[in-house]
Amino acid sequence: MQGELSRMHLRAMSMLGVAVLCVLCVITGCTPAEESSSPARNGIISMSPNITETLCALGQGDRIIAVSSYCDYPPEVEALPDVGGYIDPNLEKITMLNPELIILPGKHEKVADLARQNGFPVLHVHMDSLETIHDGITRLGEALDCPEEATALWNRIESELDAIRAAVEGRPRPKVLLINTRSSHDLNNLFTVGSKSFLSEMLEVAGGENLFGDDAVDYFEASKESVVVRAPDVIIECHAGEGLSEAELQQYLDDWNALPSLPAVESGRIYLFEESYALRPGPRIALIAAQFARWLHPDVEIHTP
Repeated sequence: MQGELSRMHLRAMSMLGVAVLCVLCVITGCTPAEESSSPARNGIISMSPNITETLCALGQGDRIIAVSSYCDYPPEVEALPDVGGYIDPNLEKITMLNPELIILPGKHEKVADLARQNGFPVLHVHMDSLETIHDGITRLGEALDCPEEATALWNRIESELDAIRAAVEGRPRPKVLLINTRSSHDLNNLFTVGSKSFLSEMLEVAGGENLFGDDAVDYFEASKESVVVRAPDVIIECHAGEGLSEAELQQYLDDWNALPSLPAVESGRIYLFEESYALRPGPRIALIAAQFARWLHPDVEIHTP
């Protein structure tokens, strides 16, 4: 009898505990499962400057909680936590921030593995041509529930590019060697772009002809010999955000004196693109096309978007 009373007492206490828990859940609006769930996720981590710019252009900047080391636009993102670059991401800081979403430029194995281990949602966005920039903006708009803003942003970009096309229409199209990377001064590492790169597309918009536009590879190294044979009328080098001194910039210009037979060298039509957005496939690509157009067609009035 005593044992039966003890069991009845335990059942009564258990039922009382459940009742108390249910009352608390009604008051707080939670469920028992939520009581033991992990802490709520925070905002978005953007791992690329062009993605950060796109998020802000879509009006989603207030949702960003951290950015990559190279994110510098709009200026307010520089105050956000830095989670490293593509090569050296700070995995510990990313984990501590507990994001609700990580947006990656294409694939990134280190961060993708970390996200899988911690259950962080990931969105891969590859933007490196007009087609993929359009697709990336659309996907971001869908993922962040702002599709109308995404449509408006793309329409604005197209309108800006159309205005540049119209300004240079019918003009001669000079052959342009576009250097996207060059670190040495011996002209032995001339990295350029093929037809599928957005930079090649911006040259076309600006009324130029990519010297290596017949190559389907996005980015590759061109030899000095091939450059001499193709004889560019204009040379544009991108030193985006490198912060070079006047002496360093002059050295890059002087390097081309080693190839005096090039039409671009003979005419002095060698230009250095220093702005950080020069290599960013995102909302400001029309600024790139506009600058190209000013160098290629200096007698044409090009309005900055």
